[in-house]
Amino acid sequence: MQAAQPSKLPGTPVRRVVIAGGGTAGWITAAVLAKCLGRQVDIRLVESEEIGTVGVGEATIPLLMLLHDVLEIEEPEFLRATQATFKLGIHFENWRNVNEHYFHSFGKTGQSHWSAGFQHFWLEGRRRGLASDYGDYCLELRAGLAERFATDRDRSLVSYAYHFDATLYARFLRRYSEALGVQRIEGKIGQVRTDPSSGFITGLAMENGTLIEGDLFVDCTGIRSLLLGETLGVRYEDWHHWLPCDTAVAVQTAAVGEPVPYTRSIAHPWGWQWRIPLQHRVGNGLVFSSKHLSPDDAKAALLANVQGEVLREPRFIRFTPGQREDVWRGNCVAIGLSSGFLEPLESTSIHLIQKGALRLVELFPCNGISQSDIDEYNQQARYVIEDIRDFIILHYKVTNRSDSTFWNTCREMDVPASLQHRIDQFRDTGRLVNRPGELFGENSWVQVMMGQGITPQAHHPITRNMSDAALSDFLGEVRKDVARKLIKLPRHQAFIDRYCKAEPQRDAPMPRPNAPVAASAPGMSLRFNLAARVETVKFDTGERVFVIDDFLDNPEDLVALARAHASAFDAPRGHPYPGPQLLLPDGLAQQIDDHFQQHCREFLGARHPVGMYARFSRVTTDPARLDARQRVCHRDDTGVEPGHSVSALVHYLFHDEALGGTVFFQPLMSPTELAQFRRDAGALDDPGFASRYGIGPGYMTEGNRYFRRIGHVPARWNRAIFYDGGIEHSGHICWQPERYLSGDGRLTMNAFFKHRNV
Repeated sequence: MQAAQPSKLPGTPVRRVVIAGGGTAGWITAAVLAKCLGRQVDIRLVESEEIGTVGVGEATIPLLMLLHDVLEIEEPEFLRATQATFKLGIHFENWRNVNEHYFHSFGKTGQSHWSAGFQHFWLEGRRRGLASDYGDYCLELRAGLAERFATDRDRSLVSYAYHFDATLYARFLRRYSEALGVQRIEGKIGQVRTDPSSGFITGLAMENGTLIEGDLFVDCTGIRSLLLGETLGVRYEDWHHWLPCDTAVAVQTAAVGEPVPYTRSIAHPWGWQWRIPLQHRVGNGLVFSSKHLSPDDAKAALLANVQGEVLREPRFIRFTPGQREDVWRGNCVAIGLSSGFLEPLESTSIHLIQKGALRLVELFPCNGISQSDIDEYNQQARYVIEDIRDFIILHYKVTNRSDSTFWNTCREMDVPASLQHRIDQFRDTGRLVNRPGELFGENSWVQVMMGQGITPQAHHPITRNMSDAALSDFLGEVRKDVARKLIKLPRHQAFIDRYCKAEPQRDAPMPRPNAPVAASAPGMSLRFNLAARVETVKFDTGERVFVIDDFLDNPEDLVALARAHASAFDAPRGHPYPGPQLLLPDGLAQQIDDHFQQHCREFLGARHPVGMYARFSRVTTDPARLDARQRVCHRDDTGVEPGHSVSALVHYLFHDEALGGTVFFQPLMSPTELAQFRRDAGALDDPGFASRYGIGPGYMTEGNRYFRRIGHVPARWNRAIFYDGGIEHSGHICWQPERYLSGDGRLTMNAFFKHRNV
């Protein structure tokens, strides 16, 4: 572990905290700091709506309630806001062997003695033929499998956690934090500035030119780790030799039945699958080793093993399991995925965020950053994540599966000495010794070790002091107590309906650019040519574009409207379109929407309309001045939440066909590579992007090593094209200033229609 740099401002109080990145990590951190430190510090959080999140269902562990207690969050309000259900544990399927299952529950199993855990008495009972299944002695386990649940004000009935929508949870905490004074700043970080003498971060230079300065910076930028990793160069420790999975693919599906009160973890020959039930949908995903399964096969396997209608195209996440050498360096603390990554096998991701945020409050450098606090923070963080790491490795190491190379490798691998000692001690003696501060208690280790196939060779001799009658009575009373409490619990769904039922999530409106709006055009009516022929252009990828010539009977009226408001056209700052825009009046936009819904929606399979907007656009940017985003093709559905899609319309309102139509592309990169490409296009400066990807200034009209050109629709006066906004595309711009900058130039009317898929 490397010591942090000496403070450049020793003894200077920290008054300005800047959190880079939103999502669950950023908003938990903001909420905790704002609640605990109040107005003593100025807290600003920087995030961009253009950088989306996976938004899958998120499973948690019971300790999340401690965070909510600190924040004084009312449970029913939180549950409704996040579409949450309850969780009593994890059902592990096919982990020990194919078609063999077990349940890792919360709470406790049986009653322990000061000298020995309950498992010793159970093992003695099994030896004498007096004990039933180990799970019969745990209320949470039996309630989970019976799909029963209840809680009370004291949370004393059962030990439980939650399943919820991670995107909705971040929104909930954003509202909470902003009410406490946290300032949210929209935008992308262009550069992280540092002091050359101390190495401290001094500010975040935004793409729009503003500089956000601070005293303490919290890196919540995710796996990229923009501040701690990329800027400060803190080394990443790779743990893939113990945790072989390196990719996840996630998808949401519509709910097809009542939600169960547990997470499902289903092992496959190359990794495992999760199912997380929410009130109105299910979060699904595969975590797999790319050495043993290709992305295409992973996607196919996931879609073949889900229930309900798929709400959105599966999304990939590439990761390296491990931890940063330090998670606090200088005046930068990393919280969440920027500090390290452990796969979500035991639902510990949010817990690590929670621990990081609360630890920051405990060690907050109110009188100046000190090396002793940095060292203490890093030591505690390492202890916590290594403890969780060992518990996750256990699931891979201890198995009887021999049906694939993946599982044979896992079973035969060396593991950390700390974990090997636990395995050996439990196998030899049935003992498990918990140390202060460990997350998983004795019951968790016992359930997973026995569930994965370890049967202790011995158990504590004190159990042999009990007679058959005494041991039978002891075990029988525990089992009866579980049964008595279980029968009093209502069905999980019935309790949700009574306690925290959420309405189906309302759709967010179609986001609009911050462009001026043309003055209303009272009495103006668009006359759509209902006799126009629709031509279908089909690409070899299966995508289709629908071309309608002579789209309007009065296209000149649109041109006249654009000319009348020519001085109002404006290029919104930060928007990727290479020229000025002007929003159409709501009345005209409504006419376009009505026509689309009645006559064009079926072409594109658009289902439930949510919203739309329409604008005029002109291409006016010289190729030499294009930023990285404008040099490459794009999609129109960026930033749209899961379960929704966008259909698009381009209406060409110019006679000079040389001004160009629209060209379409297919990515040649994996989803993970494409996501990184997009991030770099938004974050790197122009020379940096050109150096990394070899793409210099210029409009994209042909394919390259990153995208294959799949089709081109030429421009024609009064031609309209409709297409799926998820297809990569670009204007076919062959720059000639005298054409594009004179008269109306390349004037188009563009409309974007958002719809919900179910």
